[in-house]
Amino acid sequence: MEQFAFIITLLMIGILLQKTDAPADLAKSLNFFVIYVSLPATVLLQVPKIHLDFSALGVILIPWILLPITVAMVFAMTRNQPPHVRAALLLVMPLGNTSFVGIPIVHTLLGEEAIPYVLMYDQFGTFLILSLYGAAVIARYETGTFHKRLIVKKLLLFPPFIFLVFALIFGEMPYASQSYLQLLSSTLVPLALVSVGYSMKFGGEVDYGLFTKALILKLMIMPFIAFGILHTLGTDPLALKTAVLESGMPSMITAGALAIAAGFAPELSAALVGYGIIVSLVTLPLISYLM
Repeated sequence: MEQFAFIITLLMIGILLQKTDAPADLAKSLNFFVIYVSLPATVLLQVPKIHLDFSALGVILIPWILLPITVAMVFAMTRNQPPHVRAALLLVMPLGNTSFVGIPIVHTLLGEEAIPYVLMYDQFGTFLILSLYGAAVIARYETGTFHKRLIVKKLLLFPPFIFLVFALIFGEMPYASQSYLQLLSSTLVPLALVSVGYSMKFGGEVDYGLFTKALILKLMIMPFIAFGILHTLGTDPLALKTAVLESGMPSMITAGALAIAAGFAPELSAALVGYGIIVSLVTLPLISYLM
């Protein structure tokens, strides 16, 4: 309970910083440090603990299995909506905040031993989907072009992905370096959550009927579908619980930012990211309790 209170406190610090004269690019700076330092350190510490067995494979596959299901549901929900609304939901619904929000919440609910599975879900699932599918959605609804070479270049040069491959190849880091990596890794949760809080936006004119349906799909329906699939496959309990919680994370801030930048229903996109984080602080512990 204290860890959850700490998560809320960090989010509130970020929200309160919006009212100060903090630099406009504060969240961008915090995210830069997290992506280039905190997350790679966490990857180097935690990924060597992963045993690439059937359970790990299930964790990797579940976001890809949920992707076409989510897309089909979005098309059904937006059959009477303009293209920019459909494009917004196609971006923010399949992509969850599986690292910045996912790591601290899963750590709180399931413990540190679940973090390797979080990293597998995030890097081989969410990140690849953002890089490939997210770019395709933007190309389809905004630019009309699809730059395959640029997408592959961004994927291969993304620091956490580079360190993920390194950790899978070389395994556990030398003992002398682990205390320093632990120190860098410990910055991930506070910096990520303050950044999330600072980035949260509320208000604006939103179709609350569509917003409610989208939130229910993202935070409740998707994790229960994931549970059904993984339970049927006989996945290891810890891997199953981790993947289910990851599939029920609120919409990714980056996906929301991309939707807003592209002009895809900006107020709806911001509301799904901002309110989704708040609601998920209730739904995720509830799902964990039910499991």
